[in-house]
Amino acid sequence: MPARERREAAPANPPGFLATQDLKERGWTPALITRFLGEHDRTRPNGLKMGRRRLPPVKLYAEERVLEAERRDDFLAAQARAADARDRAARARETREQRRALLLESAAGSYHPVIHPEPLRRGAVRKAREPYLPALDRELDRIVREVGRVTERERSHLHGLLRGRLDLALASAYDWYPAPGREGGQGAGRPAHPATAKASDWRDWDWD
Repeated sequence: MPARERREAAPANPPGFLATQDLKERGWTPALITRFLGEHDRTRPNGLKMGRRRLPPVKLYAEERVLEAERRDDFLAAQARAADARDRAARARETREQRRALLLESAAGSYHPVIHPEPLRRGAVRKAREPYLPALDRELDRIVREVGRVTERERSHLHGLLRGRLDLALASAYDWYPAPGREGGQGAGRPAHPATAKASDWRDWDWD
């Protein structure tokens, strides 16, 4: 192995020692480490860097001390309580995320774009959509203000919901407009007209 690769390889723990990450994988928490192990026994260089700066040394704990602590009844009880607390926190976070998603979907449901059909060339998807995008952006800004504390990820998701509602409205107005979730791009609520379309028509469509 070249010398450069040896220098950049992640340092290994010395025999008989466990790193903090090893303890985490065994179900330890920072509070458990402080309570049952206390100060670390030694350190090793950290193989990770932040830019050009190497991160602080990795704390190591004697495996013998770790195993001894893990056999204690009070440790097992404390570890079980910590695991239960993690599970409760995860369930609470999942519930909050579900409620937030429902809130965004409900807010997006207040958007009812009114379409005024124009004599457009069949398949002019972009031209059909463009006149309604400024109003969509204003609606997005309004909902973001009303909902409050919207993250960039939530804003992007909300924009997608509004865009879907706009596309559905356009698909109802133009039988050739591709409706979301429908195969073949057939407009919602309208029958297809295969006799008026050719197999090559899609090549002329103004897709984004």
